[in-house]
Amino acid sequence: MTTTMLFDEYTQAIMSRALELDGAAVVVELTSGKTLTGTLSYALADGPQNSKYRPNVLTVTVSTKAYTVRLDAVAAIGQG
Repeated sequence: MTTTMLFDEYTQAIMSRALELDGAAVVVELTSGKTLTGTLSYALADGPQNSKYRPNVLTVTVSTKAYTVRLDAVAAIGQG
């Protein structure tokens, strides 16, 4: 069983793009104007009663440091 939290249309578009690029080298532009270049990690998370859900954060690993970013703080994600 998969559950989905309610997100606005923009956040859902970012979420879909993150799912496509999970595990790939990416460039993530943040709404703050900063950019992270590294490896994206975004996968379904475990929920109650063996369910899965899409979290509202993604992780970008730059060199060996992991940055956790809220989906609503992402302006764009591109392969890179």
